Amino acid sequence: MKRLIAAGFAFLPTLLFAQDFTYGVKLELRGNYRNSNEEKFPLRTPFPPITLPVGQTVGFEETVDGGSHAELSVADIQLDLGYGKWFAARTKFHAVDKYRRNPTSEDRMTDADELWVRFGENPTFLARPEKTSFFIQLGKAPKMERQPIRLLESYGLASTAFNRFEDVQAIGGGSIGRNFYWRVQGGNGNPLYFRDPNALAGDNGIQELLTANPDPELKSGFPIFYNAETEGYFFNSSNLQFGQGLGYKWQNDAQTMGFDVLAFHYLRTMPYSEHLTGTFYGTNIDLIDGPEVEGLHFGIPTNGDKKEETGARLYSEWGQLTVMAQYTHQEFTGLERNGWEVESGYSFATEWGWLRTIQPAARWSGLQPNYRAIADKRYPAPSVWWPWTKIDAGVRIGFVHGFDVTIERAKHLVGSPRKLDLGETLVTLRLRV
Repeated sequence: MKRLIAAGFAFLPTLLFAQDFTYGVKLELRGNYRNSNEEKFPLRTPFPPITLPVGQTVGFEETVDGGSHAELSVADIQLDLGYGKWFAARTKFHAVDKYRRNPTSEDRMTDADELWVRFGENPTFLARPEKTSFFIQLGKAPKMERQPIRLLESYGLASTAFNRFEDVQAIGGGSIGRNFYWRVQGGNGNPLYFRDPNALAGDNGIQELLTANPDPELKSGFPIFYNAETEGYFFNSSNLQFGQGLGYKWQNDAQTMGFDVLAFHYLRTMPYSEHLTGTFYGTNIDLIDGPEVEGLHFGIPTNGDKKEETGARLYSEWGQLTVMAQYTHQEFTGLERNGWEVESGYSFATEWGWLRTIQPAARWSGLQPNYRAIADKRYPAPSVWWPWTKIDAGVRIGFVHGFDVTIERAKHLVGSPRKLDLGETLVTLRLRV
């Protein structure tokens, strides 16, 4: 008996140690009904006849997939492991993810959206550490300024252009006391490419375009320049991006009101081009320079290879009211643009049978490029220099057992030479387990 008791006490530290570990598994499935207005805009690019569909004499920017469609948009699983406040690791792996496909429908069908480990304490949302803290995080993870909670399934123009996708990065930071915090980041940097700001990215540079008289099922869309998802999961020491952030968090004792404001800055030297799976087009400077058609070159004049972003993000809660705002000024190769976004929603709790919450939400976002005057109007994506405003409104209805439905409508106000109605209705059925 004495030996049994002694063995039990010897095992006790191991048991207590194991109890400090936490783990979580989350499964998410999303299906959609999508209705996209069909629009076309003729291009001035002198494409050879063999590069256009049979009987077509000019190229077009056109709606990616007009009309009504029902589709499975994503299936993903998230695995979390933690040890107290001092260690955390996450893998978030998706299959299909039709709306995230980057940069075209020929991108990989499976991918790890997040793959990182963290040492030290980094409280999420409005939570604050008990005292001065420090952490370091390594791997593929969201950018520091990305909004922490999504009220709608769609994205605004600023979040699409600047921080929708993760980066492979080493980020260190901590708090000064409980409220002030700081971040220092070194990352691979996201390649500059273009995509439509509605649900589907659009197919630009797919292999079918290299065949005679191509007429792909998914069209180009009306793309804007955006920071595409970085390739791979390992650090690349060339053309590193350096970032810094300084923020302040506050929350009242009752945890019914609080805000988190962050100022950030990124800087990198852009390589001429970086590979992206799913397109033969170049990225970065190569993309901006434009194509060469029958010996003629059509592009946007560039100056240098610097890429820099400066901005701020606000996240705030007041009871059931949530408000988010962000602003970014971006300079790349001597070109400049500004992006902004404000999103707000209010969650009403209910006890009506299976119904649990009703959350109406609205978003106003915009992009203001400042290089329209110098661009060659024969560039095959004139939408990249159009001034743009996007208004999204919708409602998320939450039910029991992790099921919710989001219904939303997007309205676009674009500074195109002729009026375009690029509106889209999106209904999302989501199940979280």
